[in-house]
Amino acid sequence: MPSAGQYTKVPCSSLKGVRVLVVEDHWHVANALKLCLETEGMTVSGPAATTADAQRLATEQKPNLAVVDINLKGETAYVLIDHLIDRGVPVVVVTGYAVLPELTEKVVAVLQKPFNGPELLAALHRALSL
Repeated sequence: MPSAGQYTKVPCSSLKGVRVLVVEDHWHVANALKLCLETEGMTVSGPAATTADAQRLATEQKPNLAVVDINLKGETAYVLIDHLIDRGVPVVVVTGYAVLPELTEKVVAVLQKPFNGPELLAALHRALSL
């Protein structure tokens, strides 16, 4: 478990300056996410297309929160999600699946693709207010 100061909570009134890890393997979705988040003033790590890249970025960048797709080129992200949550990083899951049987109840939100910008931003604000 990280020390109390390792991952800091950010006031939810603004997303400006918030460090977010984006884990998405479809480049068009990843780029759209990155653009949306950067437009809000967030600092984006990634996008990472694999769990290994995501774990490396999470260690290097120490994100305030993460947006994670479940299916990454056939690899599931459940272990990554647990890893992030164990380190105090709130997770918003984005997925094309209607049902996620293994999804931990610890995630902040699950957004089913396609979702829109306001839905994503609302989930991120919720993640930061926990």
